[in-house]
Amino acid sequence: MTQEQRPTKLKLILDKRRMSQSELYDKIKSSCKSYLGKDVISMIVNGKKKNYEIYTLLKLCVALNVTPNELIEKDDFIETQLK
Repeated sequence: MTQEQRPTKLKLILDKRRMSQSELYDKIKSSCKSYLGKDVISMIVNGKKKNYEIYTLLKLCVALNVTPNELIEKDDFIETQLK
């Protein structure tokens, strides 16, 4: 399976919880003073946006009650960024 085909950790968590991206958006909006756009959530879920701000990561963590390690795509970074 290529990087493009492998589901992101965030997608796997949402699927496991049977939670939609819209529900995640609502949860972030109700949990945090500032929130993420639905387009940003979609890009992260679908692996199109891999390099984002720490506050974005933390908003996702707060809304899902997970740790950053549960969301960070470390293997992708190792495969694509390390020499």
